Amino acid sequence: MKKLSLLFLLILLCSCANPASEKVLGTIDQNLKGKFLHLKDADIYYEVYGKGKPLFLLHGNGGSMSAFAKEIPELSKHFMVIAMDTRAQGRSTDLSTEPLSYIKFADDVKALADFLNLKKINIFGWSDGGNTAIEFAIKYSKTLRKFITSGANVYPLGVGNEEVENMKRDVSKMKAENQPQKDIRLLQLMIDEPKITQQQLMNIKSKALIIAGDHDVILRPHTKLIAKEIPKAKMKIYKDATHSIPIEHSEELIKDIISFLK
Repeated sequence: MKKLSLLFLLILLCSCANPASEKVLGTIDQNLKGKFLHLKDADIYYEVYGKGKPLFLLHGNGGSMSAFAKEIPELSKHFMVIAMDTRAQGRSTDLSTEPLSYIKFADDVKALADFLNLKKINIFGWSDGGNTAIEFAIKYSKTLRKFITSGANVYPLGVGNEEVENMKRDVSKMKAENQPQKDIRLLQLMIDEPKITQQQLMNIKSKALIIAGDHDVILRPHTKLIAKEIPKAKMKIYKDATHSIPIEHSEELIKDIISFLK
């Protein structure tokens, strides 16, 4: 394709922008810490680091847990970090035939938490991972302690009408060129979802920290809306930051995660 939507291109670039991630994953593989949770329609790849209160790390669209290569070593000194590849992404598989959804992703997080016998968890979700975190907060409030999102949106137009139209054109072109169905489904997900209502946000009981960059693809009023409607939410806008806060501002992000979850 000659042109990708800005949002999809940013996420694809950030999913492979950090060579250090391969070093982290290589260490895990050597220690045989990487495992799969086998579900009826997917195999979910995950890795566990450290001890303490459970903290799930959820990456963005088209990426993998390698996006958190800078965060995992430090966070694992304070928490039990569970990094997972979302279904149909990274090393996780997907055999489902229905459209991908953030609710389904949240169901996978719950399934892994149950498998690991974790009664209460924290979540940090970046981009699509943030959307999943919000869906988890809505559906599984009794299991969630606190959550943090970076660059999340609660409906597609949170990125602006132009970006949504760009993604629609990209999908049409991908279909015409017989691009892999997995890639088409992942992009279609951002066109169709999320569909989170104001009332659902208002009913969230967990404490939340809503983060975005001052140059994020998520519109500032949209980030403010999320923080305003969730009763126990705080908001922080990172200076000189794009959508890629875990890559660009890892040190500041680590400090904020530790401070908020402690």
